[in-house]
Amino acid sequence: MRTNMNLSIEKTEHYTQISTTENVLHTTLAEALVNKAKEALSNEEIIYFIFDISEVNTIDNTCFTILQAFGSAMQENLGLLIFKNENPAIHQVMSEQDFIIVPSQSEAVEYIYMDQLEKQFLNDLD
Repeated sequence: MRTNMNLSIEKTEHYTQISTTENVLHTTLAEALVNKAKEALSNEEIIYFIFDISEVNTIDNTCFTILQAFGSAMQENLGLLIFKNENPAIHQVMSEQDFIIVPSQSEAVEYIYMDQLEKQFLNDLD
């Protein structure tokens, strides 16, 4: 396996997106995605991440534990981890593992905004 995972990062006011051009999501790539996100977390207050795995067409079962642990940590800190990929087979596999997966950038961003509104609404009720 290659050590260069072709990862790129884009930060906005509301979320950080980490993208890969790899077509197989394997343990090493999952670790690289999570480590890149943890780096961003240590420098920012952003608690929303979009992992753009649009090029991925195969997922190794070995990577789910790593991704689920990070996703759980994000939820505990009132954040979210969202995956972006429009491949129906990838959607099915990720959904079966209880990941949030959307087909497009606009849907990922909309999911984040809706989550922020919901949290704001709940805080206003307190």
